[in-house]
Formats: sequence, structure tokens, C-alpha cells
Amino acid sequence: MNPFLPEGGDPPPPPPPQPQPMEGLHEIGPPPFLTKTFEMVDDPNTDHIVSWNRGGTSFVVWDLHSFSTILLPRHFKHSNFSSFIRQLNTYGFRKIEAERWEFANEGFLLGQRQLLKNIKRRTTFSTSSSPPSHDACNELRREKQLLMMELVSLRQQQQTTKSYVKAMEQRIEGAEKKQRQMMSFLARAMQSPSFLHQLLKQRDKRIKELEDDESAKRKRGSSSMSELEALALEMQGYGKQRNMLEEEDHHLVVERELDDGFWEELLSDESLASTSN
Repeated sequence: MNPFLPEGGDPPPPPPPQPQPMEGLHEIGPPPFLTKTFEMVDDPNTDHIVSWNRGGTSFVVWDLHSFSTILLPRHFKHSNFSSFIRQLNTYGFRKIEAERWEFANEGFLLGQRQLLKNIKRRTTFSTSSSPPSHDACNELRREKQLLMMELVSLRQQQQTTKSYVKAMEQRIEGAEKKQRQMMSFLARAMQSPSFLHQLLKQRDKRIKELEDDESAKRKRGSSSMSELEALALEMQGYGKQRNMLEEEDHHLVVERELDDGFWEELLSDESLASTSN
């Protein structure tokens, strides 16, 4: 018999359980910087500016200008991209691609928001011989070099675009000028029946002048060679080859003159005016 129990009575009720702290009540949530960065990257409406990589293990800033001018002021009340990079370095993010702005952290993963609490901010002091600010300075220097390289590349692209636009404008102006000359030529041809006949006579005259000039050059060149030398070359087969080359050069000269000279004169206002008179 239990001496501590009252006689003839029921046993006392058990004491109530001691209150236990709620799970996670005193846990500190992730810093606001990590939460805002996660929400910004996870927003599908801004995937053209910043998004997760294909595997969801890092995030990429695709449009640096829009990121700095739109998203940073919306989430962090500033537009300083360098300051954002410094914050990432403070929380242990690392840049994993040299040619683009891609950052990664083991606790910053797609669909794993609960892991943000595992990302700790780096302390400003350390017992090691090398201060942590040394790595941050090196990282800032690398980022500065990348920004300078990107700036130079953008300036080169700008100069190339300006040159291309200028060349296109010149081509368009030349085409418009030639079109106006062609229309003036057609208008004059329709108004004057003898206009085309005069142009054909002018063309034949010019071709004959070119042929005469070429014949004179050929005669001057052949007169410097003795008959004996010409006969020797003819016997060796060089004479026929030389004549063929001279004929080809003559046709090329005539065609080039017709292309560069005659039609340029034909389509110019001065030639049209003199021919019509």
C-alpha cells in the first residue's frame, strides 16, 4: 500500500505537462537581401532580365541595364549594380562564368527557399593571417575589369553600327540619284524621237575612238620589235598567243570604258542636256 496515497480516496491527477517551445519559434529567418534576391530571380515575369540557369543551381543577369534601372530600384531602392555584387560576395556567392553575370551559392537553389537560412553573412574579422577584405578587393578588381571590357565592346559595336548606317545611307542616296537620272533619261527619250538615235551614234563614235586608240598603242608597241624578232616569236607560237591576249585586253578596255564612262555620261544631267540640244 502506498503510504503517500490518501486513505479511501482516488489518486491525485497527474500534473499538467510542461509547456514546450514551438518548433522554429526562435529561429532567425533569412536576411531580407537574400529573400528579395530570391523573389526577384524566381519571378517568371522578369526572366528576360534575370532568371535561374537551366539546372536551377545559379542565376544569370541577362540584361544588365534593365536589371540596374528597373529591378534594383524596385527591390532594393537603389540602382548600383556594384553594390549588389558586393552584397552577393558578403553572403558567399561566387561568379561562375567569365563571359556573363552568373552567380551561385550552395543555399540558393530553385524551389529550395528554405535553404536561404543556411546562408550566413561573412564576418568582417578573421583570425587567419589574410584578411577577408583582401578577397573582396580582388573580386571588385575583376568585376571592374569585366565592366571595362564590356564597355569597350559596346563602344566598338556602336562605332561599327554607325559606319554601317553611314554606308547604307550613301548607297541609298546613290540609288536614288541613279533612279532620278534614269527617269529623266526615259522622259527625254519619250519626248524626242531622235534622242535614242543620237545616243546610239554617240556610242558608236566613242567605241571607234577607243578602238583607234588601242590600235595606235598596239602599233607603237610592235614597231619597237624588229621583223626578225617577230618572226622568231611567231615560229615559237608566242605571236598567236600575244595577239589573243591583246584582243582580250582590248575587249576588256572597251567594256570597262562603256561601263564606267559611257553610261555615267549617259545618265548625267550634262550629257542629257547636250544631247537633247
